[in-house]
Amino acid sequence: MAESAGEVREVLYEERRHASRPFSSDCLPLSLQQSNGADKGGFLSFLSARGVSQLKEKWIRFKNPKKMRKPLSLFISPRGERVAVAAGNQVTILRKEDDYQEPCGIFTNSSLVLYACGAWSESHDILGIVDDADVIYFIKANGEEITRITKRHLKISSTVIGLLAENDSEVQQSFFFTVLTSDGAFHHIEISQESSASIFPVNKSGLALKRQFPQNVFCFDYYPELSLLVVVGSITASGKSESCYISLWRKHQNLVLELIASTQFKGLYFERKGYAGHLAYPKVSISPKGDYIAALDMNGCLHIFKLDKETYSVTNFAFQGRTNSDGPLNACTDILVDIVDFTWWSDHVLTLAKQSGFVAMLDIVSGLKLIENEPVYSMPVLERVQKFEGHIFLLEGFSSEDRFDSSNSNRRTDDLHHGEQTPEDRSNQPDISRMRWNLVSLSERSVPEMYKILIGNSKHQAALEFSDRYQLDRDEVLKSQWLCSNQGIKDLNTFLSNIKDKVFVLSECVDKVGPSEEAVKALLAYGLQLTNFYKFSEQNNQKFGEIWDFRLARLQLLQFSDRLETFLGINMGRFSVQEYSKFRVMPIDESAIALAESGKIGALNLLFKRHPYSLAPFMLDILAAIPETIPVRTYVQLLPGRSPPRFFIREEDWVECDKMVGFISNLPENQDIDNQIRTEPIVKQLLGSFWPSTAELAFWYKHRARDIDSYSGLLDNCLSLVGFACQKGVNELKQFHEDISYLHQLVYANENDAEISTSMSLVAWEQLSEYEKFRTMLDGCREENVVESLWNKAIPFMQKRSRRASLATQEQIADGHSQVDRTRSESFLVRWLKEISLENKLDVCLMVIEEGCRELQSSGFFKDEVEVVDCALQCLYLFTVTDRWSTMAAILSKLPHKQDSGIFIGNLDQRCKVAEGHIEAGSLLAFYQVPKPMSYFLEAHSDEKGVKQIIRLILSKFIRQRPGRSDNEWADLWHDMQCLHEEAFPFLDLEYLLTEFCGGLLKAEKFSLARSYLKGTSSVALATEKAENLVIQAAREFFFSASSLAGSEIWKAKDCLNLFPSSRNVKAEADFIDALTVKLPNLGVTLLPMQFQQIKDPMEIIKMTIRNKAEAYLHVDELIEVAKLLGLSSLDEISGVQEAIAREAAGTGDLQLAYDLCLVLAKRGYGIIWDLCAAIARGPSLENLDTSSRKQLLGFALSHCDEESIGELLHAWKDLDMQVQCETLMTLTGIDCPSFSVQGSSVFSLPDYSIQDIVDRKNSSVLVKGSSSADKRSHLNSIKNILSLVAKSPVVHGTDWELLLQENGKILSFAAVQLPWLLELTRKPEHRKKFTSGMIPGKQYVSVRTQVVITILSWLARNDFAPRDDLIASLVKSIIEPPVTEEEDVIGCSFLLNLVDAFSGVELIEEQLKTRENYLETCSIKNVRTTYSTLHNTGVDCEGAVQRRELLFRKFKEKNNAGTRVYSCS
Repeated sequence: MAESAGEVREVLYEERRHASRPFSSDCLPLSLQQSNGADKGGFLSFLSARGVSQLKEKWIRFKNPKKMRKPLSLFISPRGERVAVAAGNQVTILRKEDDYQEPCGIFTNSSLVLYACGAWSESHDILGIVDDADVIYFIKANGEEITRITKRHLKISSTVIGLLAENDSEVQQSFFFTVLTSDGAFHHIEISQESSASIFPVNKSGLALKRQFPQNVFCFDYYPELSLLVVVGSITASGKSESCYISLWRKHQNLVLELIASTQFKGLYFERKGYAGHLAYPKVSISPKGDYIAALDMNGCLHIFKLDKETYSVTNFAFQGRTNSDGPLNACTDILVDIVDFTWWSDHVLTLAKQSGFVAMLDIVSGLKLIENEPVYSMPVLERVQKFEGHIFLLEGFSSEDRFDSSNSNRRTDDLHHGEQTPEDRSNQPDISRMRWNLVSLSERSVPEMYKILIGNSKHQAALEFSDRYQLDRDEVLKSQWLCSNQGIKDLNTFLSNIKDKVFVLSECVDKVGPSEEAVKALLAYGLQLTNFYKFSEQNNQKFGEIWDFRLARLQLLQFSDRLETFLGINMGRFSVQEYSKFRVMPIDESAIALAESGKIGALNLLFKRHPYSLAPFMLDILAAIPETIPVRTYVQLLPGRSPPRFFIREEDWVECDKMVGFISNLPENQDIDNQIRTEPIVKQLLGSFWPSTAELAFWYKHRARDIDSYSGLLDNCLSLVGFACQKGVNELKQFHEDISYLHQLVYANENDAEISTSMSLVAWEQLSEYEKFRTMLDGCREENVVESLWNKAIPFMQKRSRRASLATQEQIADGHSQVDRTRSESFLVRWLKEISLENKLDVCLMVIEEGCRELQSSGFFKDEVEVVDCALQCLYLFTVTDRWSTMAAILSKLPHKQDSGIFIGNLDQRCKVAEGHIEAGSLLAFYQVPKPMSYFLEAHSDEKGVKQIIRLILSKFIRQRPGRSDNEWADLWHDMQCLHEEAFPFLDLEYLLTEFCGGLLKAEKFSLARSYLKGTSSVALATEKAENLVIQAAREFFFSASSLAGSEIWKAKDCLNLFPSSRNVKAEADFIDALTVKLPNLGVTLLPMQFQQIKDPMEIIKMTIRNKAEAYLHVDELIEVAKLLGLSSLDEISGVQEAIAREAAGTGDLQLAYDLCLVLAKRGYGIIWDLCAAIARGPSLENLDTSSRKQLLGFALSHCDEESIGELLHAWKDLDMQVQCETLMTLTGIDCPSFSVQGSSVFSLPDYSIQDIVDRKNSSVLVKGSSSADKRSHLNSIKNILSLVAKSPVVHGTDWELLLQENGKILSFAAVQLPWLLELTRKPEHRKKFTSGMIPGKQYVSVRTQVVITILSWLARNDFAPRDDLIASLVKSIIEPPVTEEEDVIGCSFLLNLVDAFSGVELIEEQLKTRENYLETCSIKNVRTTYSTLHNTGVDCEGAVQRRELLFRKFKEKNNAGTRVYSCS
């Protein structure tokens, strides 16, 4: 803090310390670090190479004095948002957002340089700095370098002395800097965001004289508000004189400087030769409002000038320093000397950093020092925030070895010796690598702000003096002292009691917890004392206001006081601040639960006594938190009973009255406040006497007992808990207590009953029904201890619960619910006996029933004799064992006898007799190794099939066990089967039993004994048909079990069949055996009986017989006979046999037999054979296989074939029809199939192929084999010539004749064999006179020649060849040759329409007109001519034969209403 007296304005400031960092080890140039060593050497040291370099440097420095290099610099943005600390070649950038604590960017130059000056472009966060090598750097706030500019880029030779940042807007895409050089020139630099720079040099014509600008500039400052530049320099270039000039320049918009004022003063601004004791770096600064200029020289002397802003004149300021007590001081010898740095605090207040390290503030107008206790800093560097007065930054550098506190009050000036540099001790400068720098800010503050700062920094004594000086409220200091104190009794009396703010005092009494028990009590007592003044009275009868807050605070104090006493009680008088602070605000129920969980029963008991009303609603939850392992007797006094106990609490305070209760009731709900103001008297009045109901208590005790058992397994604790509850009047838990006691007996059974003990939980025990509990008591019992367990536990339990159940049943009947579950009416013992019967515990059942029947009335096991008998019978039928029939009989024998009681009456007596019979039957079944349980006999009548299976199984096992059983043993078996029928299976027919028995005899090969039983016995007889079937079935079993055809089983089968030799069915079975054993082997097939049995279809055997032996198919009759013996006797089955034979014959090449069988099957209509019929019809010639037979077979195949084959068969039918036509013509003309001969070539003889073979050929190569290639070519040419006589070129096929003939053997064969002699017939005139019938519809007879032409045309049409016109004309001539009818003329005209050349048709008609002599024939041909011409002209537009046919039909219909059948070859 700083202050001034008298009329001078007081200066108050706050010191804040910011970042502190070490110097980098390589941050300073080597020349600066080792400058001391260079000065120490004598003249001889300059003789070395290094010495010569040093000598040269000294000479240059002597000729051109250089600026002193400054290791530490500060660059502050105009508003103080960014601060850059330059320490050597490293720049650390800090920001205001984090109070300049951590660097937001660090820039380290790779060169060891120092930075001379810099400027901030605050809107763009860009720093521009200049190093001592005149290199300009532009750096972002994060330390990233944007670009750098050297003197070479600026194209200057002068030294850079300054850098200015323009006031630019944030929205601009680039920022501007102005560089000032030592020649007084400005260079404008524009930096874009893309890191590109543009340099604009300024025209120097504005300078009137170049000599006006100082030749050597030491320092400068720029005042942007007035665009003023102040420069300190010398006129001479060497600057050795101590006479310096301070000049004032105006910077115009075109960056041209104008000198407006100048004055001379004395000051040292250069290094003297041989003098190294300079204190300061040259610096000049204009005051914030521009009224004063201060300049610091290197001797540490500060020069002050007055600036007249109206006349822009600069004059020396007459400063008269003085103090508050002393007279005037010499300005140059005291105050303004020995200064290392300075800056302006305000327009007329300077901040001075002295050589001794003290920082002073000086009012230059009054000449007063404004700081009494001046702060001390090491090597301080001062800079101010340009835009704000009263805000400066101070950068200090010190060695890390110096030990001094950060507070200026603890620093010693003798520790700051390195701040003074004299010629004697300058060589003792500290090592730079061990230096650190600190950034400090000094900010002006108002009186209230300063007061708060002093208090906030805990400078209480200074704050008290400050408050006294400025008449401020001392309460704030006392409050701070109280808050910072230990808050003990002494602090209470010293600080808190002197505070006037009662609200604060009361809140501290409520909220604070002292360090000791006495301090806490003192605070509470002091608070209660304060609130005693707010008692209820007529004057203090406000409904709302601060008075009620005091009363609520009193309740809190009372509550905390009560909690303190409770806390001390439960902790045995030990006090803990932390634990008590937590305890007093914690809800009392949570504290109780925490004590309960930790098992502190004594503390919990105390808590219940001191806070009974608060804990009553949570009592059950608290008790439930007690660990289940703690014995119940230790906290039995806490367990609730039916009625609540009496509660004792302290006397009520005056605030704990009805009015306060009413006020609390209207407060909004706040759990934290409610816990602190609801004392026991308040809770008593609010809630009254709360106690859980009996139902709630019973529920809690049950739930608690279950939890104890679930979590700890300590059933003793459960039993004790419920027992104490019953003692406390909760009688609803008596039955629950009884259940737990039963479970306790089971769980903690003695060693003798270890097998019947259980580890069941209480929850599982409760979920059991009454019967399930009864059953659990008897689990694991054996016959040795079951009676004891019944007497000791189960029977007493059953009797108690049975009485309770009977009462409940009577109540249901009284309420109208007459239907009662029958299982519930049964006693527990009966149900249990039935269950263990299902487990086959016969011995246990026997022991229980025997014990129960011993003293039936007094034992209490059963109600009466009826119940025990009924129970025994049910148990017998529930047993599933099949080997304890004697034990079952013993159980029946233990029942009360008939002479002893009258219970065996009616149905019960009958049931006993049936049970005895069932036991006997069961023993018989067990004897014959077909065991069945007793229950089987009750349901046997509904499973007659299963019973029969049992009978068959008995016989089967009887046979297999000892095959050589005697006749007597078989007689005994028949007797036992009759016994089973009588006792267990009366629903079976005796005839069925005899049938099965006789079957067993036959299987056992007892044929003679079987003969007598098959005739019948005294009780039952067998029908003859059934006896025969038995014999046949037995014979088949023997036969099919034979391993060979010569085995003994075959003879056994025959012997079995000999029992009925005269029976027709038996004889058929013998024939079957003979067929399989004799006839099939004769045909070459040997089948074992087992193999025959595995073949499902007998046809497979026939097929096997046919294929197994060569020429076996020839024995047709024998095969059919064997098939009939094997069961294939129907007509279809016989046809199937014939089909198989036919196919086999065809496969072996015997086509004649296949043809004969196919004819038979075709006549019979057996369609399956169609494919073979079609193959034979299209096959080679056979005996009796003429053309009509072929057509018959082919027609049958067409009638029964599938869809895929119908097209192929139709083509075959056409080929066959063509063959028939050729054969007919050959028969009419008497011509044999000739050899093929063509004029000019040798005769070509075809192989011996039939006409059918020739028709079927697909490939022509087989027809010309054996000939040379030349002969083949000649033959093909001849055939082509023949074809060209009757047909046009094969354009339809898309190929020529040669290729077609080579690919299609059918066409080649017909053209080579049939076509020559057919054409020959057309040329012979004698065939024109021979007539045949049926070729042309409508014409009864035609000539042989006409028939030949029609045959040729049919062949051409079938092969898609277009006939030549002369062939069609030849046909027409043969048709219309006189004598002729009109109908024949119409037919001829129809054929003429197929001519390509219509004129040839006209010529033919004209020829007929010339030759005909008959008038009618002539008229007819004329009509034909007219019709032909009309049809031809009209049919030009027709597109095919179908349309031409329709046109022809229509024209002739117009001429002849009777109609004419028209045909066209097209």
